[in-house]
Amino acid sequence: MRFIFAYLTVFILGIFSCLGVEAILFGKLDAELVFAAILIAAPLVLVGATIAEIYYGFSKNANWQRFAFFGFLYGLFAVIIITGVMQVASMFIVILVSILSGILTALLALIFFTFRGGKKSSGKATRS
Repeated sequence: MRFIFAYLTVFILGIFSCLGVEAILFGKLDAELVFAAILIAAPLVLVGATIAEIYYGFSKNANWQRFAFFGFLYGLFAVIIITGVMQVASMFIVILVSILSGILTALLALIFFTFRGGKKSSGKATRS
């Protein structure tokens, strides 16, 4: 139950984060950009939350610092890949937006970790 609550919270906040990044890249938001934000955020959050759940459940080293670090890296690389494929802006803007997205994703990872239980000893790996 905690996973579902954590996933849905991060999913909704991830859509808003994606909308913010699109607002920075494209300016005025319209219906197409809102729909695109949902379509971009949904698979990114699904993959990220699945990886986070596996890491949370099976790692003895799961703590908030690692979640924030891996969340930052995930957000950074995801936006670099997406903006690189779309070729939407200059390299300077892509780097700034990637760093901002990494920070937002690190915050989402911390929210996921907190809502998931927020304890190092909660995973299955610590019970064996």
